Amino acid sequence: MKIKFNFMRFLVYVMLAILWVLISGSFSIGNFLLGMFFGFLILYPFRDMFTFTDTFGHFVRQFPKKLKYVYILFREIIKANFFMAYKILQPKLDIRPGIIAYPFTTTKSISTTILANTISLTPGTLIIDVHVKNPTLKGPGIYYIHSIYIDSPKEVRDTIRDDLEQPILEAFE
Repeated sequence: MKIKFNFMRFLVYVMLAILWVLISGSFSIGNFLLGMFFGFLILYPFRDMFTFTDTFGHFVRQFPKKLKYVYILFREIIKANFFMAYKILQPKLDIRPGIIAYPFTTTKSISTTILANTISLTPGTLIIDVHVKNPTLKGPGIYYIHSIYIDSPKEVRDTIRDDLEQPILEAFE
């Protein structure tokens, strides 16, 4: 059995180990190695999904776009929480629930998964079904999204495409 060294995968293990050390509060080599072991244990079942084929230079170039995505994600979650609080605290509950079909254009399984999780993390929305031809979740495909407030399905689709999918495509494709 030939073991192939992958620098990007190793870098992820190191980052998870550093995170483990910071969370546990015990700064020792043994604890760092334990964090690397747990990182390996966590990522191993998902090795087919996360191929780590990007080079280190590509990772460094994409890092600002990934930070931009994280900023957009938090902004959208906070905005949606205030909207939901406003809707719930009104004397008359003004909701218009519905289900829309959203065609997504991601081509990598990681992007498809991140987009689905981002949509579901936003309060008031939930992915109820995914249709893709490729069994590894590589797009394009269709999400069926339940939203608690749909005034215009086109407006919801446009918001998802412009505010969520576009930054994910820039950061992870």
